[in-house]
Amino acid sequence: MTRAERVSENLNRALQELFAADDRVWLLGEDVADPYGGAFKVTRGLSTAYPDRVLSTPLSENGITGVAGGLALCGDTVIVEIMFGDFVGLAFDPILNLLTKSVSMYGERVPMRVVVRCPVGGGRGYGATHSQSVQKHFIGIPHLALFELSPLHDAADVLAAALRRGEPAMLFEDKILYTRRRYVDGRVDDRFAVEMRGADRNWARVHDPAADTAPTIVIAPGGVADRAIAAARDAAGRGRAVEVLVPARLYPVDVDGLRGVLDGAAGVIVAEESTAGGTWGGEVAARLHAEAWPLLRRPVELVSSADRVIPSAPHLERAVLLGADTILERIMRVPAGGPAAPRAAGVDPPPAGSRPAGTAEPGVPVRVPTLNPTDESYLLLEWLAPAGATVGVGEPIAAVETAKAIEELAATHAGVLRHDVAAGADCVPGGVIGRVLPVGAAPAPTAPPPELPSPPEPSPPPELPPGPAPELPPGPAPELPPGPAPEPPPGPAAAARPPVASPAGRPLSPAQRRVAEVVATSHREIPAAFTVVRVDVTAALGYARRTAEETGADVGLTELVIAAVAALHDRFPDLYATLTGDGRVRDAAQPAVGLTVDVGTGLFLPVIRDAAKLDLGDLADTVVALRMRALRNRLGEDDMAGMNFLVALNDTPGVTHARPIIPPGVTCALSVPDVHREVVLDADGGLRERTTADLGLAYDHRLVNGARAGAYLAALADALRR
Repeated sequence: MTRAERVSENLNRALQELFAADDRVWLLGEDVADPYGGAFKVTRGLSTAYPDRVLSTPLSENGITGVAGGLALCGDTVIVEIMFGDFVGLAFDPILNLLTKSVSMYGERVPMRVVVRCPVGGGRGYGATHSQSVQKHFIGIPHLALFELSPLHDAADVLAAALRRGEPAMLFEDKILYTRRRYVDGRVDDRFAVEMRGADRNWARVHDPAADTAPTIVIAPGGVADRAIAAARDAAGRGRAVEVLVPARLYPVDVDGLRGVLDGAAGVIVAEESTAGGTWGGEVAARLHAEAWPLLRRPVELVSSADRVIPSAPHLERAVLLGADTILERIMRVPAGGPAAPRAAGVDPPPAGSRPAGTAEPGVPVRVPTLNPTDESYLLLEWLAPAGATVGVGEPIAAVETAKAIEELAATHAGVLRHDVAAGADCVPGGVIGRVLPVGAAPAPTAPPPELPSPPEPSPPPELPPGPAPELPPGPAPELPPGPAPEPPPGPAAAARPPVASPAGRPLSPAQRRVAEVVATSHREIPAAFTVVRVDVTAALGYARRTAEETGADVGLTELVIAAVAALHDRFPDLYATLTGDGRVRDAAQPAVGLTVDVGTGLFLPVIRDAAKLDLGDLADTVVALRMRALRNRLGEDDMAGMNFLVALNDTPGVTHARPIIPPGVTCALSVPDVHREVVLDADGGLRERTTADLGLAYDHRLVNGARAGAYLAALADALRR
């Protein structure tokens, strides 16, 4: 498979090619010259190659754009970089009154080849004035075209399409994409393929070639495309067909390029990161309703970020910006297309042609599918739709917890939901936990909750004789006789009282129970040994900081360790092997590195199977994505299968030494504690400070001896010192 460029590299190459092909191309912007190369390093190398035509300008967006207009009037081509798209409002006047009007206000058409590049979007914690998506503010200006870069389009094609018009254009670039790699070879992943459609290859169509039902169409530009694809992937796991259409040109809207895919679609959703109100999605919907209404089964739906100022705190920013989960929720609300929607986990359709009759149970049974073949039973964690609710096809209705993950069960038949098993109860693969009844049928009463032992009822208090209450004598309060304290009378104070712990103790939570089982099995079956080595990570942390600055990814010691562990697989295959039940050793073809993730709701062990093939930026993005999936309870069984080496993070501040548990089926677990500083003597007797980490390797002594473990840790330490 072709090694894909990062989006920033692709854009830089497109600019290099443009300058090489035309000696009347200019680049203007703040700090675009080397060695800085622009705020996001997109223009790196251009000023060195073309020093007379790449100019770093004063901090005046209005002035930069005005100069660009003058050069364009003289017949030159100009690329303007606005450092942050939020600041393009300062250039609104020259864009509206000079660049665009100059095309036609002189009695003849005047080519105005100007492209205003605008880094936009949130997701980086830059706050209210550096995170906006301002595309919607420039829609509808005559002679102004709007484009947006995506991982599915080649930047050279997009720039060529913009300049070919002979009119000013704005190119929006989602900042979060700069470090992402492009999709190439016509594939997004093993499920989704990509094809280009429309004039100038404007539309990228992401689709599942194996899908055989009418899809829901999600139109999503730029950085939202990845979120829409993630939502489509989750929806496919629930039996829904979804196609994602990604435009390079936002305005004017290319309706002709959509006609071939709209016909028969279950519905159309436009997703964008701009805040709600007066959006680009509204323009798309208006054009589709006017020009393609016969192809639509239902009105176009819009989904965008909240109508709020964007905060800088990451958790608040996530609450405002459009995420994949919001797109997924909107997808699942669209009725599935086609007479035979794909089957989703958790609901068995009735046999073809059959109808409930006589005493047969009405509706469709909600069965628990086989989610984890090693579990004999699961926990019905919660019902996601209440009993008696009308549910639609594909709507999540229940959450089931296995030994590894939480899986959602979705409905493929619309109707009224009945609960037959209460939340908190155990359920078995293939078991029926409820039914989806025909609309209008009255569901049976909700299943009662699991029974708990009732505390003994207290003896009734003695009755007082009629008359006024007796007064207590002065002095200290009388002591109560031994025995249980009397119950207070019912009322607000009693209702506010915290529950008293049962004498039998509280049960372990499902997550704690799962961890307890793994720990018990590990101690019972694996004769573990443990070796620790102190590693100087000063240089490694410096390298991580530089890589983070260059890529924009969150690179730290964790990512460096995972990369080193993956790289050592070929030299130490026995540390990644598995001991089978019959005493044979099975080697791993490639490293599959597990990572401990504790987000407060339990300990998860997601697996990075391609760590050896990822550079540090992509590896860091993968780690962040897995942590976010764990935080949102989105980790599935597939995310945690196939591990052959565990990296256990014990990096709570102050922890310098920790012995990890070796999960069953794994030979080694590497502990990564918190780093600490120490002062050491140099070879010449001088003092210097260094940062160290005590990396500990727990290993199955049946497969690995102490010398081999020590050699592995030495090789790991050497890799981190480079």
